[in-house]
Amino acid sequence: MEETNLKQVLKECNKSAKTGYKIVSAQEKNLNRALASAQEKVQSTIIDFNSSPCYAPEATELLEVQLVEIRDAFNRLSFAFKEDLQNLRENLSMFSVTLFGRTMAGKSTLMEILTEGDGSSIGKGSQRTTRDVRKYTWNGLEITDVPGIGAFEGEDDEQIAFEAAKTADLILFLITDDAPQVAEADCLSRIVNLGKPIICIMNVKASIAEDKSLKLALRDVNKRFDMERLDKIRNQFLLFSEQFGQTWSHIPFVYVHLKSAYAALKAENPEKSRSFHEVSRIDYLKRRIVEQVRTKGEFYRIKTFIDIISNPILESMENLLEQSQINSVQGRTILAKKRQLGDWKNVFYRDGKAQIKTLIVKIKSELNGEIAAFAEDHFDDKNADKAWNKLLKSRKVEVRCQELLEDLEAKSNDKLKEISREITNELKFATSFEGDKSLRMHKIIDGKKLWDWSSIALGGGLSIAAGIAYLVGAAAAGPLGWAALAVSVIGIGGSFLFKSRDKKEFEARTRLEKKLRENVAQICDTLEKQMNKNLDSLVSVRIEGLMTEMDKINSVIFRLADTQKELAWGLNNHMLELNNQILTEAIRLIGAEGLQYHVQSVARIPGNTSLILLNDGTVFPKEQKEDLYKLMAERIGFVYDSDNKRVLISRVLGRDIDRNLINIEDKIGVAHIPLGDATPNMKNRVRLAQQFSRLLIMNE
Repeated sequence: MEETNLKQVLKECNKSAKTGYKIVSAQEKNLNRALASAQEKVQSTIIDFNSSPCYAPEATELLEVQLVEIRDAFNRLSFAFKEDLQNLRENLSMFSVTLFGRTMAGKSTLMEILTEGDGSSIGKGSQRTTRDVRKYTWNGLEITDVPGIGAFEGEDDEQIAFEAAKTADLILFLITDDAPQVAEADCLSRIVNLGKPIICIMNVKASIAEDKSLKLALRDVNKRFDMERLDKIRNQFLLFSEQFGQTWSHIPFVYVHLKSAYAALKAENPEKSRSFHEVSRIDYLKRRIVEQVRTKGEFYRIKTFIDIISNPILESMENLLEQSQINSVQGRTILAKKRQLGDWKNVFYRDGKAQIKTLIVKIKSELNGEIAAFAEDHFDDKNADKAWNKLLKSRKVEVRCQELLEDLEAKSNDKLKEISREITNELKFATSFEGDKSLRMHKIIDGKKLWDWSSIALGGGLSIAAGIAYLVGAAAAGPLGWAALAVSVIGIGGSFLFKSRDKKEFEARTRLEKKLRENVAQICDTLEKQMNKNLDSLVSVRIEGLMTEMDKINSVIFRLADTQKELAWGLNNHMLELNNQILTEAIRLIGAEGLQYHVQSVARIPGNTSLILLNDGTVFPKEQKEDLYKLMAERIGFVYDSDNKRVLISRVLGRDIDRNLINIEDKIGVAHIPLGDATPNMKNRVRLAQQFSRLLIMNE
């Protein structure tokens, strides 16, 4: 009769699985569209980025690589949804139970007991026995035995185990009555985070050596079943839940002695077999497993399908929001530095032009002061132009101009290096966040892969003061190109035939002085124009070049931040829909149909909490709340809705947070809240508040 009832239950479970598959299939298509749209936007950003001039190829190559990796991360997530759903679809008709436990806890022994095997899979000593995923059938249930957790060099095994757990409808988590282990608690918390229903089995260790009499063996086993002792161990293990922000009090514990159960299976003496069987308590474990399937199996099957997609959506949504915020902070950092550099550039440019003007005026005054004496000595000299050029060189005019330009360049370089250091340091701080989420991608400016901003600022081999031409007779050779500054042949010329010598000398001096003044004016005018041209090039190529790169990079950062945020809230919408659907199915299965119409929305952390949003004044019946808790094995909470996001957030977070201290920046979608050293429970409430408010909540 019992077996017949279980078969009927499993048929109903199969129907529930089809319902769950239908729900998730529809959502998976919507999610793929959202992810494809995000991929297209990132690809468009890559194309636009590559179409603009590249001043710092090393930096932009790194940035492009990160953009491509982000685009590919969306593709991997889409593939993961499809693959996980396909794995579930292949086992649509089977109720899946997965056996979890550390190495040598007794998993293989339990499997042998359930399947009445020959004992060949049971390990000896300390060896790891279950290296692959193995499947068996018991009472119409598919039992999956996975590699042991916490094994030496067993990270690959653990990955295999957790991948198998994702598709399980029920988890049997096996521990021993040794001291509770942190590694086991950590693994259990990860399973709880998957939203999986769990039966915890404590395997009591007691020797039943062959040289003992049956009476002594039974006495030793019964002695180990000291309920006070076992309950104390159980409570010690449950205390680990606090550090993970979880509650494990709802997890049923079953105490068994697997060696006795296996001995009963293999004993030829009926009395010995019956005695070992009774002392093992194995029948109680079997009843609890069957009872879980009978009373909650239909819900578990729907839940498996919904959580296979809800979990990665939640993790990806939160990861995207945090990365979007990091990118926004990085963008604002660069934008602030660009503005700072722009303000400095204006002052630098104004002061540079003033310094050039002052130097030229001084040079002009000095050269004009030389003209009268030079004209007196050279008014009748046919080689006066050569003598004048020699004088100009002796006054080191070109050296003084070059020194000023080099000084301006040095000041510019120092400022750019200072800005570069500040950018690098602030971005390293901004990228300190490290996540271990399902959607893994590089941040657009990774703290571990920051490019050298100095190479952007100072790259290209630009040197505005290099290769300055001699003022007389030489052409400029520097990268910015000096025009040739040559004194034109003065050409005294003229005739002395019909004029007195004194008059002729006077006219010659006057004519020479005029030409020299014209030459000085020409030289100084050309010098000033060329120096200003070099200053303009310094500002436009070096300073404004960096500012242009900042704009280019910022455009990518802000576009990516917007794409991440848009996708995050799109995922959030899908998750809220799934939350509503799982609650609706739960309400139906507890026989309270109609209550779902009083629910505005549901925020959920699978395996931890379901927070139900109600209209103000609506009361959810206490009895149905208890029934939901028993069925869903999650905290069930209620909060009243509000159009005011500050009020809504404060209601979710509770009285520990002063509502007046919640600062909301609607423009960037962030709420700043003084959370202090938040407890795991508070962190979970923050996650729930984010789902309802569509705001990234940050600790102020």
